[in-house]
Amino acid sequence: MTFKKIFTLLMSTWLIFFGGHVEAKKFPAPYPTAEQDLMDFPQLYPTYSWLPIPRTEFYEVQVVKIAEARDKIVRQLFNTEAFDRVTDWTPFTEAGEYYWQVRVVDKKHKPLSDWSHKKSFTVTTPVKFAVLGDSISHGGASYVPAGQLSCQWETYCSVPVKNLARSGDTTQMMLDRFDNDVLPFKPQILLIMGGVNDIRMGSKSDDVVKNLEALRDRCLANDITPVFCTLTSMTPEIMLPLGIYLTDGDWREAREQINNWIMRTPYFVDVAEPLTDAQGYLRAEFTPDGLHPALRGKIIIGETIGKYLSKTFADKI
Repeated sequence: MTFKKIFTLLMSTWLIFFGGHVEAKKFPAPYPTAEQDLMDFPQLYPTYSWLPIPRTEFYEVQVVKIAEARDKIVRQLFNTEAFDRVTDWTPFTEAGEYYWQVRVVDKKHKPLSDWSHKKSFTVTTPVKFAVLGDSISHGGASYVPAGQLSCQWETYCSVPVKNLARSGDTTQMMLDRFDNDVLPFKPQILLIMGGVNDIRMGSKSDDVVKNLEALRDRCLANDITPVFCTLTSMTPEIMLPLGIYLTDGDWREAREQINNWIMRTPYFVDVAEPLTDAQGYLRAEFTPDGLHPALRGKIIIGETIGKYLSKTFADKI
């Protein structure tokens, strides 16, 4: 065997055993922390989260639909929100069994670790109870990923509720996605919990009420019973230093007018009253950012809604 052949063989062997493998497996696989597998129903817009690996910045999440013939990759996402999470802004409306996994990558998306262990979730339809709302129902805030049980009021509700909420939504956005996001699940009862983002950004109460009326009419046209939830309050003294903007100084008056309309509807839950202080603000002990109720607030919301649904719609449970 010539020297050239020996050298080529040695180099090929080195590349097989070392080239690429060392670099690709530079870091340990991340540990997933999102808990869709433990929820009554997974979020329509799941947030995937994990424990970040030291000295890493970029992550890839892969979501797979399980099938008898061949599993199908349905999502490939890269973290854009933080080192430890990414929200899937494409709704899961197709029933089936899924799993997701995460790995470390470099800025060019080259893998730097193995995939994590798989986390499964199941999308089912139809459902009896669902909620259409914003981040207060979607779960989480800047401090806790929305895919964790502890930051969703649905966790503390005695009645299983499908989470159709989406962070950042106004009532107009909720109305715009009603057909695509609500109707595939054919809920019998739909909780509608939105409007805080509207008044925070300066929308007039009349406009918000018009959107809520339109949501009511859309429900009734599809044999869905709408149940409105009162708008929780805010605490500007906490929000503003954190950069959470508030554009309308009359937001409290707008909130009161919207809640007055809600409390004249046939079915409503007053989740706001126990979270509001004597001055009309969101109680400081219930919120770290002045906008989102945290753990204690989510527990109160979930328990209040659960009691209402159990009493009012006992025949549906």
